[in-house]
Amino acid sequence: MRYKKFCIRNYKAIEDLAINLNRNVIPLIGVNESGKTSILQAILAFDKDKDNILGGGHANPKNKYKTTQASCQLIASIEIENEDEFRSIGEEIRLRMDNPLYDWLKSAFVDKREISIMRNYGDGALQRNYSLVNESDDIISNPKASSLITALVKRLPNILYFDDFSDRVPEVVSFPENYVNDGALSRGKDREWQEIIVEIFSRALQEEFSLTKFLKLTDDDDQDNYLSDVTNTLNREIIEEWQKLKTAFSQFSDDSDKLELSIKYIPSNKPTFKFKVIDSENSGNDRMFDVSQRSKGFQWFFNFIMKLKFNPKYKLNPENAIYLLDEPGSYLHSSAQTELLKKLCNIAENNTIIYCTHSQYLLDPDIINIGGIKIVSKADSHISLVDYGNSSLTRSLGAFSALNDALHLKFGFHENILKQCVLVEGIVDYYFYKMFFNFNNINIIPGAGCGHLRELISIMISCSEKFLVVLDYDNEGRASYNSYSHFFKESFTNRAYQYEGVRNNTDFMLENILSTDDIEKIKFAMNCEDIKNAIVALYFKDEETKSNVVNGIDKDTSRNINIIQRKIDEFFK
Repeated sequence: MRYKKFCIRNYKAIEDLAINLNRNVIPLIGVNESGKTSILQAILAFDKDKDNILGGGHANPKNKYKTTQASCQLIASIEIENEDEFRSIGEEIRLRMDNPLYDWLKSAFVDKREISIMRNYGDGALQRNYSLVNESDDIISNPKASSLITALVKRLPNILYFDDFSDRVPEVVSFPENYVNDGALSRGKDREWQEIIVEIFSRALQEEFSLTKFLKLTDDDDQDNYLSDVTNTLNREIIEEWQKLKTAFSQFSDDSDKLELSIKYIPSNKPTFKFKVIDSENSGNDRMFDVSQRSKGFQWFFNFIMKLKFNPKYKLNPENAIYLLDEPGSYLHSSAQTELLKKLCNIAENNTIIYCTHSQYLLDPDIINIGGIKIVSKADSHISLVDYGNSSLTRSLGAFSALNDALHLKFGFHENILKQCVLVEGIVDYYFYKMFFNFNNINIIPGAGCGHLRELISIMISCSEKFLVVLDYDNEGRASYNSYSHFFKESFTNRAYQYEGVRNNTDFMLENILSTDDIEKIKFAMNCEDIKNAIVALYFKDEETKSNVVNGIDKDTSRNINIIQRKIDEFFK
């Protein structure tokens, strides 16, 4: 079973929003309070089994900006992946072949048609049941429809939520006083880690109610034997993963790879457990630590892997899970964030990762496909979501700041780069020049916008043998030209170029180098509505795709490029 899309309506400040899971890694970027967390929590709220985490706040869809609110609709589009799933569902609900629901279900599997399921809402709250939507009355009213929905929901992949600002491994995990008798867990924030402890014992001892059996033991040796089995399971599942991570991504954490885990049982009215870390790096002498006393990298990893592996759904369906990460790696240093991104991409090979971030290190275009980035914004208290390639937001807005920083990270200075160089307005200009022009021994340097080049110009005046500043010929470009002319005098004016030779005293910007037909072809090829976004996306495409686009430009674009190429070559003679 696989999630294909979520539609979110009337959830907090989200009126109507859809997020397609057509990529395995989906970063959400936007300014603070734009609604990124609301999108993550709306997806989490679809899963009734997760109502008790985060204090249950995500399960309340109330929009605090309004006094009245339409019914909340959380709809998941799902897909049956294989015949085994189709058959097991039919067998479970005893679906006869002469029932119209049989043909409907089979066609959904064979034709890869998405099935839409909505979590029900009533009396101002999300309910703990679901219904089919966007189907005919005959299907919805079928006597087997309710059983079918239950069977489908039971097989849905896990949805996991991680919040770096509030997620912490608890010092102790305590159970209700009467748990040993009735097996009832707490409600609220304690429940998540109680479920993890239950699953650890179940996995280690291969008994469905092994924790309650353990708590009823009266022999100390028996208890120690059970705990030994549980400890072995923890080290096999957690520490072995930690060692693999440290081997593959050495910069993830400076913590030791010579660690072991232990779980301590503290008998009391409320049965209590405590995780401990054993470090044997100091000449082989074991030293005991709380998880909170280890590095931030290990704490993040421990919390992440425990919630991943020791949840009931993981054992049944370890793939196709949805990971919702709110500001992952916030407490990790920059190199560790890059390693974290690589690890997330590894996990995403068989799952879907959706995360919101302000960190440029988690948007590295050499690791992720920037076409998967989605921009979140809020206007008039309404949250909207748009693909990076189709965003109409001005690129100078804060929503793009982390991505712009990430793109600039891939540039970097190196020795002699300033000897002969062309300074262009921004990173889009840099990518365009790198793809469409061919300069010998001339380096292209991106600025941060035409109005923010003064420091770079000052450095070039001092350090460069020869440099040229290229500005658009539009209102902003002309204003910047006048400002730099007034400040630097002929040190700037003798080294400035505003596309003379290709313009006729009319506005001329970078994108005007391309003909109208080429603009449309590139936008179509990159599936972007904005040509600047399409240029960035093209730069990070494979070489074959990039070459086909660059070599396929028409005569009008070629003419403009050739004129600009000659002008710049003549300057550097």
